[in-house]
Amino acid sequence: MNQQNRMIIFIVSSMVILGAWMFFMPQPPPPVTSTATGSAPTPQVISATGAKTILSFSKTAAFHATSNIPASSVTIETDDYTAIFSNQGAVLTSFHLKKFENRQTHEPIELVNSEPNRPLPFALTYSPLPDLNQKMFQVMGVSKKLSGEEKTQLVFRTVDSNGTVLEKIFGFANGSYLIQFNAKISQTGRGSVSASDLVVEWSDMLGKDEVTGTNARGAQANRVVTWAAGQKDQESLKSNQESKEIPGPITWTALANQFFVAALVPDPSSGSASVRVVRDFNAYQLPTQENPEPGLDTSKFNPRPLLVFDGPALKGGESFERKMQVFFGPQDYELLKKQNLQLENVVDFGFFGFLSVYMLALLKWFYTWAHNWGLAIILLSIAVKLLLWLPTHNSYKSMYVMQQKMKILQPKLEALKRKYPDDKQKQQQEQMALYSQAGVNPMSGCLPLLFQMPVFWALYATLGHSIQLRGASFLWLHDLSLKDPIYVFPLLMGSTMLLQQKVSGQMANQAAGQQKVMLWLMPGLLTFMSFQWPSGLLVYWVVTNVLSMIQQKIVNREVKNHQKKDEGVKS
Repeated sequence: MNQQNRMIIFIVSSMVILGAWMFFMPQPPPPVTSTATGSAPTPQVISATGAKTILSFSKTAAFHATSNIPASSVTIETDDYTAIFSNQGAVLTSFHLKKFENRQTHEPIELVNSEPNRPLPFALTYSPLPDLNQKMFQVMGVSKKLSGEEKTQLVFRTVDSNGTVLEKIFGFANGSYLIQFNAKISQTGRGSVSASDLVVEWSDMLGKDEVTGTNARGAQANRVVTWAAGQKDQESLKSNQESKEIPGPITWTALANQFFVAALVPDPSSGSASVRVVRDFNAYQLPTQENPEPGLDTSKFNPRPLLVFDGPALKGGESFERKMQVFFGPQDYELLKKQNLQLENVVDFGFFGFLSVYMLALLKWFYTWAHNWGLAIILLSIAVKLLLWLPTHNSYKSMYVMQQKMKILQPKLEALKRKYPDDKQKQQQEQMALYSQAGVNPMSGCLPLLFQMPVFWALYATLGHSIQLRGASFLWLHDLSLKDPIYVFPLLMGSTMLLQQKVSGQMANQAAGQQKVMLWLMPGLLTFMSFQWPSGLLVYWVVTNVLSMIQQKIVNREVKNHQKKDEGVKS
């Protein structure tokens, strides 16, 4: 074979090999500049004041393919928070709220628990791309501190050997707790990608629980709240690993504790989402005298939300994108309402929440005058007492009159017990006959008080979930959301309850025995329990007790004057 034939064979062979290479091997992914500029999203961001702005993504340098990506982190700082992202998994590893401090360390509060093997915010699960949270992502964007009305973006990108590209795009705007998050899947190779759910994961707790020694409604508890079709579903701590599916479309799902919230809000324009609530991590056990070191409670499991998007099958050159935004910040009712996303429903005001909303608005209004949250609570206590003055007045009057009549009937009631010692039914029939003859209705004074219970419960929930009280000082109290450090208000509450019973005449009129024991037992038990109650709640309770004693004295004077007039008429 001559040299020319060898050359022809070599050229033909080279062309065959090159063609086979181009046919079977995926094409290199296109530069991300086209994604970040030509097809970049322009999400709406709602500021803390409720104003909507458009977050535009600027043109930056394209990603460059590399086989070895070193570990790195990127920090975004705004006036409200400092967020740190890791390129391993492109997840959030730290989120400090600058305007709220940890009540133990007095440092800005941390809302991400980054301990090893704990789930991290913005983790993704997508079966065609396994081990996503272990991959090192390429990063487009740099650490930045925002000011004024500045906005910025971060893009994290990874490519597998099949040419499947995942981009995690984050958008930030100063003055807003909303973070825009888009996940885009592109198939740039000749292969295909099967249909699979794209799951956005969140952590199981907002930072680490603060060890404050205070018991309040919703304190030291992480719950998952989901809003769908105008209904709220709430999942809490459990002793089993029960999971729950909430079908789409959902409006949002959130992880919340007493004062803070991370709400995941899917954008319906990019596809509806469902929610999966899982309990796959143990809760933390707060320290006790027996175990002073906090640790994992192996018998309890925290709930955490997974936002599930449908992911279609992809062929070469096809892609899909799922969009959402996350509100990550304080559980401030008015701030949440301004987002126009129905996020205010995440606040756990309880069954009488519609009343709590008005109580909170009134509390804030009093603060604008008093400029101190403790004084605002006192003014709120006075306002509620005046609002309920008439029904309470009638209730106290009925109870006082009934006590006087019961005092007269007491010897006859004791005689009935001696007359029918073994026939309880007969005793009750004769007692009711005596009550009827004397004009005594044991429930006459209780019914008006029952009507007031919704207001009292609404106030309890309001004071327990008002983030404004967190860190607010009053007199010697350095934080109205924490217990009284020297236990003055618990003792005041107990003593004013006893004084109120004395003023009402209950102690003087009740017979000795079990009834008198109960009169002492209830204030004593509540006093003991209140040692761990928020001091703001105790301020309200003490003021209300004092006002109730004043009202009871007024009632007593009215009844006595009325009796004197009746005696004068008879004489």
